Amino acid sequence: MTVVLLDPLRPDVIPIRAIGLLSGPVVVTAEVSPSTLRDLGLPESVRTDVDDPEATLITSDRTHPFVTARRERDDEFIAASRQPGEDLLEAVALMETLRRSGPWERTQTHLSLRRYLLEECYEVLDAIDDGDPELLREELGDLLLQILFHARIAADDTADPFTIDDVARSFTEKVTRRTPGVLSGAHADLETQIREWEERKAAEKRRGSVLDGVATTAPALALTQKVLERLAAADFPADAIDPAVTDVVVAPGGDSVEEVARQRVRALMREVRAIEERAAAHGVALESRDAWSRFGVDGDR
Repeated sequence: MTVVLLDPLRPDVIPIRAIGLLSGPVVVTAEVSPSTLRDLGLPESVRTDVDDPEATLITSDRTHPFVTARRERDDEFIAASRQPGEDLLEAVALMETLRRSGPWERTQTHLSLRRYLLEECYEVLDAIDDGDPELLREELGDLLLQILFHARIAADDTADPFTIDDVARSFTEKVTRRTPGVLSGAHADLETQIREWEERKAAEKRRGSVLDGVATTAPALALTQKVLERLAAADFPADAIDPAVTDVVVAPGGDSVEEVARQRVRALMREVRAIEERAAAHGVALESRDAWSRFGVDGDR
């Protein structure tokens, strides 16, 4: 006969091919919940400790002895088609259990997990550089754990909570807004896609400063590159940038190269923000090299 395999995380999803079988003789394994039976229109009596080989078996336990015996008899198995991403539901459920029951997981905060998140990012980058797909899969799983963990911690925030669904929705809403041409099929052109993304990003952010959104906790060289890219896009005069910002000198026993570079670029950021403040006080938009020069380090000229 037939075995209908339910998804433990979505027991209400019944394969279309199985619907007609529910009106005939049915047996159900004990783990299937009463609410599922009610939704299927089945009485409690169909849950049994004795299998009927002539009946349709409904179960969510793929290791159940009934299932094993029916595999040996080569019974037909029907299960709902799995869609990409369904395993994420199990990952979310596991994180929920750990947060509620794990003595270590219960005590963690966004701050206490900070170093682990950074370490996992570096390990993903190492796996990419090594060209090892198996290692990359593993490291991405570790990074996913951090995302699930932070989202679950956020759900406990009494002041401003959010969940993993809110995180996923943030992704889909942002990408949908910024790639309308690609998603609608209007174009498949790289330059157009990048232009659309940047235009919509700029409209969303409405930055008060060209440096808004720059992560100053990034590694010093990455921070320097990001700042220089932002300034170049804003027509900031390159010759007004202290050459020391782009000079990196490594000397045994010397000062921390990372910290020296970070302090130099942070000084540049303070200078840029001061120029922006002076320009804003005069109602001037810094949209050209001349505008930046007018409100440069020597003040209003």
